[in-house]
Amino acid sequence: MNFKTLLVAMAVAIPMLITGCSNTPKGSGGTGTVTITTVPPASLEVNQSATIAATASGGLTAGGIDWSCTPIGTCGTFDPTSTASGGTTVYTAPRTAGAVSIVAASATTPTITKSVSVNITAVATATNITGSYTFFANGVDLNGVAYSVAGSIVINGAMGTVTSGEQDYFDLTSPTIFASDPITTGSITVGSDGRGTLSLTPTSAPAETFSITVVNNDHILITEFDSGATASGSLDLQTAPTSVPTGGNAFALLDTAGADAFGGVLTSNGTISTASEADDDLSGSPDFDFTMAAAFTAPDVNGRGTITFTDPNFGLFTVAYYVVGPEAFRLIEFDGVGFAVGSMYGQGTGTFSASSLSTKFVFGESGIEDGVSGIGVYSAAGQFQGNGTSALTSGVADVNLGDGTPVLAGSLTTGTTYFANADGYAGLAFTGATTDGLMNFGVYLIDPAINVADPNNSSGGGGAVMLDLDTDNIGVGIVPPQGTSPTFTGNFAYSMDGVFETATTFAYYGLVGEVTSDGTSKVAGLADYNELNTAQTPAVTLAGTYTADATNAGRSTMQLTINGAASPNNLTLYQASSSLVLHVDVDSTGVGLGTIGLGTFEQQQ
Repeated sequence: MNFKTLLVAMAVAIPMLITGCSNTPKGSGGTGTVTITTVPPASLEVNQSATIAATASGGLTAGGIDWSCTPIGTCGTFDPTSTASGGTTVYTAPRTAGAVSIVAASATTPTITKSVSVNITAVATATNITGSYTFFANGVDLNGVAYSVAGSIVINGAMGTVTSGEQDYFDLTSPTIFASDPITTGSITVGSDGRGTLSLTPTSAPAETFSITVVNNDHILITEFDSGATASGSLDLQTAPTSVPTGGNAFALLDTAGADAFGGVLTSNGTISTASEADDDLSGSPDFDFTMAAAFTAPDVNGRGTITFTDPNFGLFTVAYYVVGPEAFRLIEFDGVGFAVGSMYGQGTGTFSASSLSTKFVFGESGIEDGVSGIGVYSAAGQFQGNGTSALTSGVADVNLGDGTPVLAGSLTTGTTYFANADGYAGLAFTGATTDGLMNFGVYLIDPAINVADPNNSSGGGGAVMLDLDTDNIGVGIVPPQGTSPTFTGNFAYSMDGVFETATTFAYYGLVGEVTSDGTSKVAGLADYNELNTAQTPAVTLAGTYTADATNAGRSTMQLTINGAASPNNLTLYQASSSLVLHVDVDSTGVGLGTIGLGTFEQQQ
């Protein structure tokens, strides 16, 4: 982005209304007037653009128009900065909210100007982030071992404070577990572009600092931004803190420390499960479609309750659940038996069937390689559509196992089968030939009214949570529905986390920030980048170009340059809707070499 501002030669124009008069000429150089003929909107969101034009008359016509703005250095940019009379330029608003004045000056006689005021508006403010919020973040600590935290906090956005809360925390370095740990204080800041900081001080666990980017007042992306850990997740408004999971529920949990995964659907009466169909994968030994019992306790004042699962293969394990809403819960194990983390979503009143997967879906998933043929972790994303009975009519996937041969747009149609039962317990079976060995997936359908990425969002609902249930790979992910002809335009919160390895370096990383997409081919923005064992670097630049896949609508490829790196990251994007894009990093140059990552673009609203 060009941030060079053209200085006005003799005077800075005073902001005035569109109907104001031009300055009168002083000295020779030509006479006439300047008129802004295509005016910008009265208000414009940060980072957004508008096409404007101005016309010079009389002896000023041949010289054209020079564009500038005030306050100098913080008012935005023009492309180009000079136009012919009547020609257009694209004005791009700055990253900071406030009033700016756009000035069109005669290139022949710079003292003849016309100006117009524009109010640059913020995408978010801390004042609007007020109330009880549930948060979770999953990742690794400084030593690269499993680390997670989940809880709820009370935020006073107007004061920029966190007044109370509770969390569950585990870190396998010790190992250390802090269950039901009160949060005594904290703070929150939010900039005009939605980027900010959240700091929490629990009673027993170490203090935590998160970089955040606001998607909307109810949903915020977070990544830990301190030297203790890198972990990514979300912060969501808590709308019903007394809710207990009742009725049908779909859940998925992953324990990276034990290489275990659990998931399925269960019916709850608020105290115990009355029916269930579940899957597990214990260190590469998957088992399918068995009964998993569950017992629930009611939540406390912070929306924290417990679920004790009985897995016939694994035994008892207990997780804390933190309520987001009556059909959305974050789960974290605190019993020391295992270290599983995940989510549970209600299934509403619907009855499911194979036709539930007959519309289009995208998916994103990451996890661990139990066989460790590459870096030891993997990520995958794709899109598919079922025929309403048992086969896929279309579908492709991108898979990166870190083995030097990432799959790009591998077909999912040949030999693939699926099923979906009336309770929402479903599964996908790939051949593995075009998915680098990924074959068996549990898919657990959720209420069509619930947005799996943004639980308080009233649009884009439905889909599923999913598990990879293979002998070599174990992972967890989401399956949102895919809309028709979505756009990719505007301001987006951006997140990505994963690992990279070179011949001499291995590191976990996470970043969260904000980018603006022009809707055609480019994104640009800023993000906070945490490379564990190295440094936390705030406000690194993001600059990307993307190209739609002409064969597979909804799929795009992107080259994203982070902090001016010599080589861009290669991403594949799968677009669920105009407000949600899943992406996977497909950089892998050899066995155990390259970058693996998974993340989202979520439109700021």
